[in-house]
Amino acid sequence: MSWTERTLALGVALVARVLQHGSVAEWNSFLYADALSAWMVLLISLVSLASAIYSIGYLRRDLAAGHITEGRFREFYVLTPLFAFAMFLVVLANNLGIMWVALEGTALASVFLVALYNQKTSLEAAWKYIILGSIGLVLALLGTILTLASAAGAGGMESLAGLNWSRLHTVARELDPNMMKLAFVCVLVGYGTKAGLAPMHTWLPDAHSEAPAPTSAMLSGVFLKVALYGLFRFHVLTAECLGTAFSQKLLLGFGLLSMIVAAPFVLVQTNIKRLFAYSSVEHVGIICVGVGLNAPLAVFGALLHMGYHALAKPVLFFASGNIHHRYHTLDMPTIGSGLLRAMPASAVVLALAVVAPTGTPPFGMFLSEFNIIAGGMSAGHIVACVLYLLALIAVFCGFLNHTAKLLLGETKAARSGLTAMWLLIALLAVSSVWLPGPLLELIQRAADIIRVGS
Repeated sequence: MSWTERTLALGVALVARVLQHGSVAEWNSFLYADALSAWMVLLISLVSLASAIYSIGYLRRDLAAGHITEGRFREFYVLTPLFAFAMFLVVLANNLGIMWVALEGTALASVFLVALYNQKTSLEAAWKYIILGSIGLVLALLGTILTLASAAGAGGMESLAGLNWSRLHTVARELDPNMMKLAFVCVLVGYGTKAGLAPMHTWLPDAHSEAPAPTSAMLSGVFLKVALYGLFRFHVLTAECLGTAFSQKLLLGFGLLSMIVAAPFVLVQTNIKRLFAYSSVEHVGIICVGVGLNAPLAVFGALLHMGYHALAKPVLFFASGNIHHRYHTLDMPTIGSGLLRAMPASAVVLALAVVAPTGTPPFGMFLSEFNIIAGGMSAGHIVACVLYLLALIAVFCGFLNHTAKLLLGETKAARSGLTAMWLLIALLAVSSVWLPGPLLELIQRAADIIRVGS
């Protein structure tokens, strides 16, 4: 049994324990898991498993073609488990300071994966990633320190353990309001940079398009959501301290901005991986809009959207990896049309995976996006819902236009990586029409953690 299979089994066991006990703490509360943590662990485990399966054939083909050396081949298999470990630590660390350190660890591991091919463009993308990501982490660290300072007046919060999420949550109303405002702004910009929120998203299209396809799948599928997890933890503390309006409006504004900024880039994009990367910017915005609306249905839809996006987006990057190996380019005009004839198996999976992120029935993203807008309308956020819909329509048109040109027509066959692709598509299809009761309960409990009463 590989490490990815073990982590998935442990993730399922953690979900069962959290559903039974409400929360789980280990190592003198150094590790802590509630429903939100368990949901994130499950998503990281699933995407890591699929990426590991796909990477076997993908890296072997790159090695045989001379695109990477044996040293780089070994480097990938050392850095990828470290990347996954750091993401697990982010969502399981009770201490907000340790969570920040773990997010720094994700950056250190993934930046070398982005630069794996050692090309000029990949090195440039890695440098942009590390520079902008480091600036974001510095701001996030400042926000974390300010949060600790804001708790100075609360009893028993003077030690480093005062940064424990489980303790801060109980004294949130005693935190210094002015300090928490500044702390949340710093964290929003800091972790928002890591999550790809506009206008801090500029590193994301380069990094995701230059990284190996399995790494792009992990970056887009779960890493962006891990950064959002950190942001949402601070959102809960800020909302309980100040009331919901302050952090809610900021999340809603940056979420809508991300969707609006991504839409024109999706419409005019020519590089297939950059197309999928800008789509991730849009979906990060969707999740933030759902949480920012703070309506029960909208927050539930946002967390449901996290899961569906985590299943669909890796398939798109896996398919782009197959296309790159077949055509030796990611430029869609150069690839031309007729993928259904040239690569029928990969093209069918690609078509299914494209339909899902655009929110087309019967896939579950239609339900999650509908829940967000229904929650927003019920809460009276009419203008926000209109902007949300317009951005969704624009991205839908862009994806439909690009993929129709790629898939249909005469070709100017491969089966590579289909196991991992079909695994995620099957999970996406099944979960779109049926979610097990325990999983629904887990997502609802996670939504209850994020949503703070007005």
